[in-house]
Amino acid sequence: MAIACPGCSLPMAQLSVDAHYGRTVSLDLCHACGAFWFDVNESLALTPGAVLKLFVVIAERHGERRPPSGSSTCPRCRRTLALTFDMQRNVHFTYWRCPAEHGRFTSFAEFLREKDFVRPLSGPELDQLRANVKMIHCSSCGAPIDLERTSTCGYCRAPVSVLDAHQVETVVAQLKRDDVDRKTVDPTLPMRLMADRLHVERLFKDLDRSPGLIEAGLAGVAELLGAAD
Repeated sequence: MAIACPGCSLPMAQLSVDAHYGRTVSLDLCHACGAFWFDVNESLALTPGAVLKLFVVIAERHGERRPPSGSSTCPRCRRTLALTFDMQRNVHFTYWRCPAEHGRFTSFAEFLREKDFVRPLSGPELDQLRANVKMIHCSSCGAPIDLERTSTCGYCRAPVSVLDAHQVETVVAQLKRDDVDRKTVDPTLPMRLMADRLHVERLFKDLDRSPGLIEAGLAGVAELLGAAD
């Protein structure tokens, strides 16, 4: 069933995408707010191909951004969402998190920042922008940013950022490679798994001669390193 968007209360659309371990997840998105609702861990479960699919959806379906109100609530438990700051690969991004851990409300722009498509503007780029534009709207939440006074959104604290064409090309190429690797079956995998299983079983049989699991594991690593030499 469609859930109500935490940003505007309209029914959210659903999109089925691939997840790791052969699963699929049904994501909720609002084109009017330009945002996703991710149930717990859904964003982390996305395959590289799913991330590419969402990138295309974002590029094709731009909605009119509107900042979530301070009273935005979780569509699962109706508790007030909390603005949360996170970071990956030294890139900061934000989202609105359910305090009961049911999920999070993420704008399209913050999703692109989280997945490394977007980067903050450099100092010279900001100076050039200020020379031509005095006021812009935040790509993450839609709030106005006075460039003469700041380079950060006063509402959600997102830095003024750009969708870098070179960065997009690099990330898309890497995601495509990762997706091909994910679907490629290693013909030696069954044999390697069997060898690993036999090795672990032998370690557990030798536990009576070892003080504990860590020591037994260290002995196994030492044995493997010796074999590598």
